[in-house]
Amino acid sequence: MQPTLSQCQVTCNGESLSAPPRAPGVYRLFAVDDALLYVGKSIDIASRLRSHFQDARDPGRQQRMMRGVSRIDCELTAGETGALLVDNAAIKAEKPLYNRRQKRHRKLWTLRLIESIDGFLTLAPSDFSPGGERHESVYGLFRSRHHIDSSMRSLARDERLCLRMLGMERGSGPCFQYQIGRCAGACAGREGAGEHNQRLLRLLERQRIAAWPFDGPVLLHEQRTGSGSPGQPRRQFHLLNHWTYHGSYAVQRSARSAAGRTQALRFDRDAYRIALAALRRGRCEVLHAASGATLRNPLLATSA
Repeated sequence: MQPTLSQCQVTCNGESLSAPPRAPGVYRLFAVDDALLYVGKSIDIASRLRSHFQDARDPGRQQRMMRGVSRIDCELTAGETGALLVDNAAIKAEKPLYNRRQKRHRKLWTLRLIESIDGFLTLAPSDFSPGGERHESVYGLFRSRHHIDSSMRSLARDERLCLRMLGMERGSGPCFQYQIGRCAGACAGREGAGEHNQRLLRLLERQRIAAWPFDGPVLLHEQRTGSGSPGQPRRQFHLLNHWTYHGSYAVQRSARSAAGRTQALRFDRDAYRIALAALRRGRCEVLHAASGATLRNPLLATSA
């Protein structure tokens, strides 16, 4: 029999609630035996949970999952950025039964750009290390060198970039692609390095993994809007260092203390995208993790 939302036990911070909170955060769906079925996030948990139960009326994966739900635990956040970061970390650490598994490749490759003697940016495939500091922007994540080669050849052909100037082919004089109209003519002196580089950078921008723009760890200070719900933090401090997410804290002192401890740097593409979007949209104030001083956000969409 399909349970209803009112029949499920709802908790938040260890306390029972009569109804789910209408606030941003992360929720966990548990079975009778306390097996974790699903982790989700929303800016309005109550509304999202109602959607789960409504969608479960139709046969399928959603119905199978919701039939097993006995308890719902809610973890409130100050805002959407916190909900996204906590949700992403929880799914990967706790491995809920019904969350879709992300395929992991044993080894990934990326692209670095190196300027040649004549000023053209050339492509340099390199191993992508998930750990360590990120002082240099790289472009894309690929399964293999062959994946890089096929992807970039296709891109160059569609956008009339010169494979020779990109360092993907050898030779002198006009290339074969130029002779058949698939190259704009950088190899024949018809396009300069500046124009060719600009087109390449514009095409690769969506795949860019930006260098870390700060000197060490920072706190993204997020404040709730409005009066909030019971149990919802007024503010949170999300600790990041070189795009690695190290947790969210309701008290700045706790976040700064955590920042002082040595922690491994591990790149996660989803956490990177969440943090990058928050910085570009100015959703959070940026604080120096050690001093607490406000930092300039160089990634704001309005920045030069």
